Amino acid sequence: MYLPGTILMWTALLAGLVSTITYWLSIRQPERWRGPARQSYVLMTAAIVLGSVILMYLLVTHDYRLHYVWAYSDNLLPLHYLISTFWGGQEGSFLLWIFWGVLLGLPLMRFARSYESRVMVVYNLTLLSLILLLVKQDPFRFHQGLTAAMTPMDGQGLNPLLQNPWMVIHPPVMFIGYASLGIPFAFAIAALWMQRYDEWTKVSLPWVLLSLGSLGTAIMLGGYWAYETLGWGGYWGWDPVENASFLPWLTGTAFIHSVLVQERRGMLRVWNLSLVCATFSLTILGTFITRSGVLASVHAFSEGGVGTWLILFFAATVL
Repeated sequence: MYLPGTILMWTALLAGLVSTITYWLSIRQPERWRGPARQSYVLMTAAIVLGSVILMYLLVTHDYRLHYVWAYSDNLLPLHYLISTFWGGQEGSFLLWIFWGVLLGLPLMRFARSYESRVMVVYNLTLLSLILLLVKQDPFRFHQGLTAAMTPMDGQGLNPLLQNPWMVIHPPVMFIGYASLGIPFAFAIAALWMQRYDEWTKVSLPWVLLSLGSLGTAIMLGGYWAYETLGWGGYWGWDPVENASFLPWLTGTAFIHSVLVQERRGMLRVWNLSLVCATFSLTILGTFITRSGVLASVHAFSEGGVGTWLILFFAATVL
């Protein structure tokens, strides 16, 4: 394994655990524990950002000792496609998801107001579930039995279907939407926890708009990409994996409309809480469909098994 990267993944996991525990303690003693909780979260964020920078550096410099670099890049790829190999595989795309998630948590700590402690407990747990996948399937692992004389001189390269300019744009936009959907879910659980069923909608609505704006943009880009690359025309949406990202967009859009009824008439409280929880649950379901190999699709990851049972456990816990 590439030791600096692996250490950073473990550091992120441990710092996230400390942040979660101290945020839990800060519910009763905010003056004592909220400061350490925030500092631990910042440490987790720094570890993920630095780990992402290191992986990108190893990809750009063609360090084929790493299995991930060898599997998704080669010497002939131009720089923009080489950058896109960061999210070309399972481990890198999970790291991209976590990267956006930890960055979004920084303003969340500031704007969560009285919900901060409980929201951050829930939000940290969603991030830790993803980090645990990377601890299990380390993106910084070397080839098995590798020696200096056996280091490959070239890699397998990026899938030809993914060598498209939209590959550079579409996944980062998509994962902003996926990462930010964890925030309304955290507010909904915090509202249930605190038995405050009205104020949470106003605080969480900007995050829902960010999520749906990003997710909707990514869905349109994905549709155009499929039309351009595969010639599917209007039929691209029939693919079950593409629909996996469309389902949380539908329930999230329903929430935006029904939340207005709650704010103006005091109705649909249970419905709105259910919609937000369903939206995040569908995100996890889509992740399982895309990554487990249960469905054969050109859009699915060809190799399944990266934390498949962990994703199922995560989905069950959310439900």
